[in-house]
Amino acid sequence: MEKSTIKTDSVVRPINRFRWLSAAAVVLLLVTAGYFLLAGEGGTEYNNTSDAPMAVALPDGTKVLLQEGSTLSYPVDYNDTERHVDLSGQAFFEVHKDKDRPFLVNTSETELRVTGTAFNLRINGEEMEVEVSEGSVELHRQGHITPVKARQCGIAVPGKKCTRMEATNLNRHAWRTGTLTFDSMPLSLALKTISNNFGLEIKVPTTCDFPLTGNFDGKNPIAVLETIAAMDGGNLKQLAVDRYQLSDMVCGK
Repeated sequence: MEKSTIKTDSVVRPINRFRWLSAAAVVLLLVTAGYFLLAGEGGTEYNNTSDAPMAVALPDGTKVLLQEGSTLSYPVDYNDTERHVDLSGQAFFEVHKDKDRPFLVNTSETELRVTGTAFNLRINGEEMEVEVSEGSVELHRQGHITPVKARQCGIAVPGKKCTRMEATNLNRHAWRTGTLTFDSMPLSLALKTISNNFGLEIKVPTTCDFPLTGNFDGKNPIAVLETIAAMDGGNLKQLAVDRYQLSDMVCGK
């Protein structure tokens, strides 16, 4: 049996990426072809090629919100003894509780293990980033276990130990919640958070940094970046670019 591909019309709050862009845009929107993941014979794949998040219900009752440009797949034996899915991109999971059938997501080096909880997960190649809103998860790598609890973020990158940090404001959920809150966060880290949330390429000189505090409307990341560019006494400036050109945020005159 060939792998089935399922598309759904079940979407939530539209996020039209091209609406963000203007003649004074400060970032490049990366437009790339979606990944194609083999789910095995009889498996199922969801590929969100729309301009809005896609709501997906898995066979065990787990709910998934799949970000635009992301792909989720699972094999035909999903939920037999375990619940294994593959993800490329970003998604929010509300995992149905089942202590006898762990919920698993893997890269080649790291395994995310869950029994029942809610979290945001981003996988980019071999990099895995999970931010937990309810319950807890575990990152397994080479015999080491890194527990990640609610309002914490776990990060796994190739060749390094898994790390964990506090995530009080759950900013990595901003692509679906529309809320970004920074409390004296270094500019470089805040921009990295925005970049990962929305798939944007942002370049800023390392000499340009200051603590960022404020609440921002994450539904329009370009507007957030334009607001940030006007801060710090106006020293942080934006470069006018065309729609598909790379841009930088620069300090000074």
